[in-house]
Amino acid sequence: MSASKPNPPEWRHHLNTEYIYIDFSGLSSDHEILDQIELAVAMGLERPDKSVRAMVSIKGARTNHGTTRQMAVLGKKVQPKIKRSVIVGSNGFMALLVKIYTSNTGSKIKYFTDSNVALDYLTSD
Repeated sequence: MSASKPNPPEWRHHLNTEYIYIDFSGLSSDHEILDQIELAVAMGLERPDKSVRAMVSIKGARTNHGTTRQMAVLGKKVQPKIKRSVIVGSNGFMALLVKIYTSNTGSKIKYFTDSNVALDYLTSD
């Protein structure tokens, strides 16, 4: 279990553009990670197709291949709603798991190391 309670996904705004922010930073419990994804998927499913922008922060998060497979199943459900998505903080083993996720979901998520650059890309048209 992580030291602190994870922040739930939330809608944010940047340059008059709404996006969902999903924070996996520092999470290592598969239960917490899957809870975050389930909440984010439910939020995305409420929106029209190709309207959701998503920023995912995974700095310091740890998971395993089995959880990544479950993430892919959930991710496929929301994929039609996604207009643009970015991931920040991906490196090492987590980067490999994210690549497995994207290949299983068909996601066109873009990888960034700088959250400001990611946010500018996410909210541009």
